[in-house]
Amino acid sequence: MLKRSRSKSESSGSDSTGKTLLSTMSTSTSYFGDRKRSCVFTTDACQILNELRKNNMLCDAKISSKKHMTEESVKFPIHRFILAASSPYFHMAFTNMQHSENLFLQLDIEYDALESLLDYIYTRKCSLTLDNVNRIIDAAKLCQMTNLFQYCCEYLRHNLNDDNIFYLYNFAKMHSNSKLSNATYEYLMRHFIEITKINKSFLKLSIEELIGFISNNDLNVRNEEILFSACIKWIDYDTEKRKSFIARLIRNLRLGLIPLQLFMTKIKQHSYIKDNDECKPIVGETLRLLYKLDNNGLMDADIDCPFIRPRHAHEMIFAYGGWSGGNATNMLEAYDIRADKWVVISTDQVPPRAYHGCITVGNKMYVIGGFDGTEYFNSCRTFNLIDRVWNEIAPMNERRCYVSIAYLNGLLYAMGGFNGHVRQSTAEKYLFETNQWSTISPMRVQRSDASACTLNDLVYICGGFDGQECLQTAEYYNPITNQWTMIQPMNSRRSGVGVITYHGFIYAIGGFNGTSRLSTGERYNPNMNILDDLMFAIGGFNGLTTVSNVECYDDKTSEWYDIADMNLFRSALSACIVDGLTYTKIFLHSNDTSMTNSYSTSFVSLSTIRTIPSLAVGLPSVPLTSHNQSLRNFSHSRIQ
Repeated sequence: MLKRSRSKSESSGSDSTGKTLLSTMSTSTSYFGDRKRSCVFTTDACQILNELRKNNMLCDAKISSKKHMTEESVKFPIHRFILAASSPYFHMAFTNMQHSENLFLQLDIEYDALESLLDYIYTRKCSLTLDNVNRIIDAAKLCQMTNLFQYCCEYLRHNLNDDNIFYLYNFAKMHSNSKLSNATYEYLMRHFIEITKINKSFLKLSIEELIGFISNNDLNVRNEEILFSACIKWIDYDTEKRKSFIARLIRNLRLGLIPLQLFMTKIKQHSYIKDNDECKPIVGETLRLLYKLDNNGLMDADIDCPFIRPRHAHEMIFAYGGWSGGNATNMLEAYDIRADKWVVISTDQVPPRAYHGCITVGNKMYVIGGFDGTEYFNSCRTFNLIDRVWNEIAPMNERRCYVSIAYLNGLLYAMGGFNGHVRQSTAEKYLFETNQWSTISPMRVQRSDASACTLNDLVYICGGFDGQECLQTAEYYNPITNQWTMIQPMNSRRSGVGVITYHGFIYAIGGFNGTSRLSTGERYNPNMNILDDLMFAIGGFNGLTTVSNVECYDDKTSEWYDIADMNLFRSALSACIVDGLTYTKIFLHSNDTSMTNSYSTSFVSLSTIRTIPSLAVGLPSVPLTSHNQSLRNFSHSRIQ
């Protein structure tokens, strides 16, 4: 039996935009052997036929479950022609029956599954849960109902969890369901470490299956020592039979990414390894590599060197546009967190812009408003992450640079900004389905160069500049009431601020207070109405010049760490997170042929830092190590 998903509704499946998977179809499609026919039953007709069935009107047969045989066994009245048009199984069963007033068919399926099957036949929808979906799948297979089977698979695809993932991964492969197979594969690759901690099926993997997972470049692992611990856990489940596999296992780990001291104490001295002759050459080769890395700081290494080859990042930071050298730029860079490298993406086909908004929704990055040094834009464009093509979408109703943007419940919001004449309080929302912008209630305060985020179905905007002074005020928008409400102001005035949400708090970071660039931050708890993990600070302006520096902050150690600089000095850029291996894979450093095959040791040390399940572009409430920056680029990422 499948266990309940932690976050999905049990009554229906839903897609990534929240649309129910139980929506009715205006027409139904049925299969007669290899022939495909379209039934002309409209939604209204289906509803009427279903009512006739439930009221036993015009029915000419009955159907029941063999597994529910009692004196009061429920026999469902049905219309033979409806069922015959729904599957080859029923078509054959009813056309071969002799005509009689008491036609009756028994099926070897569970009672509740039969009831759901009939609901689907008549209405093209049925109630699915993780408790009943297996029984309905069995019914669909028995009755040769391909549509119902795919319907169940689509539900499962949207209800993957750490408990059912191995079962569904094998189920998808067995039934050659490409959508479910791709979804389970990506889920396994992304959450493998968490899965190994709670899923007992992990302990029952064969050695070939385990090696297949740990050797995979797509495996999302923060540091290799965690993967080593998972391998030891697998061996411990059946020590006598499995300890001889230790050499095969560690040979498929990226041992060169483990800090030298940790390798010496945790891996080299482990009892399974030090007593195994097959492990000695592996340990020796790894130590030579680690000593070189530790002593030289930099080394040239083959990009395919198995001990240090970075795994593929499932999330990447995209930084687009900005101001550099006195001009706007159109540079687009992607940060590969596993390789600690910025990869330049060609943008020859788009003009430059700065002081814009940038956000990803689905497979597209949206660029909103901005300024090119001459023109203030109301234009908007998208970058398709799959085919890497730029396209224009509908322009906003107003020109906006220094614009604040946010995405909430299927809508994109653009707020405030500067149109070349005044700082704006107006706001508007973008409807993806119609490609149209429509105005919403204006904010209480005029503000440009503010920053926005979402939390608890509300849109928050903080700080900015009203044309006279830098602001410390903040407010939120309720889409249901179409109203803005002021909240407690920040402790500091902040224009060019960055705002993110994290663990129920709103962080306001950096900015300019009217006299100096800020490197501090504060946070707001909406539940208490007071202001008070790896975060990234990207580029900016230090008061003298634009910078290319990028730093990340670890709230476990309360320390900042330098990571790879961008390829361009710039401020006024906008950054966002691209989420999902489907989208990130083509932008990885390992796919960038323009890069040299050399790696810095920075990503080796960073592998020990990335212990937080979340990353954000921004700063926490402690100063940067070396830069006072006015930042307006924040994105939120969850790297597991």
